[in-house]
Amino acid sequence: MVALPGFLGRGTDWDAVRSASRAGLCWVCPDLFAVGEEPVGPPAADGPCWLAGYSFGARLALRWLQNAPGRWRGALLLSANPGNFQSEEERVARRKSDAAWAAAFAAERWESVTNRWNGQAVFRGGSAPRREERDFDRVKLSAAFTAHSAAEEFTDILRLPARLVWMAGAEDGKFVRLQNLMRDAGFPGTFLTVGHAGHRLLQDAPEAVAGALDDLVA
Repeated sequence: MVALPGFLGRGTDWDAVRSASRAGLCWVCPDLFAVGEEPVGPPAADGPCWLAGYSFGARLALRWLQNAPGRWRGALLLSANPGNFQSEEERVARRKSDAAWAAAFAAERWESVTNRWNGQAVFRGGSAPRREERDFDRVKLSAAFTAHSAAEEFTDILRLPARLVWMAGAEDGKFVRLQNLMRDAGFPGTFLTVGHAGHRLLQDAPEAVAGALDDLVA
């Protein structure tokens, strides 16, 4: 299992899910934004692997799934935005927003920019995990907004594996709506909504995530 964290996330964010899972998988959980890490890419391995991603990590996972469909047995995608339902106006606004965040994470004081990031409406209802500046490469954080902007995302459903599970927290209205749109548009896989959880499913509902993962692998 290759498991990708969200933006400003760490590989250890998956620890509670790993502990609750009974699938018996070997896990690879990269720190996507750590100092000294190489640029992220699919790890070398013998045979197909399972893939999981949360938020930014789910968006990255969707790219990997499309680029090498035969490389992956299937995937668990948490709080995922496939990019397919944006208007041109929304794309322009997202590019502008991403440019502003890129500049902020490159130069703004750490406590200020991380507080503003965690204060966004999408994260309401959950507590933010503590993040120390020493654990992150500012260049990589800033570049994520340009190299992996949701404004440029579009998912080709014909290149996705059939074995997919999509999950959103019931209190995360935007991503519940996205899941409904994906289901109606014919995206493959199973769509799950987790009660009493928001956007941060790895913190809010690790046991529910582990259960969905175990069902997927089984």
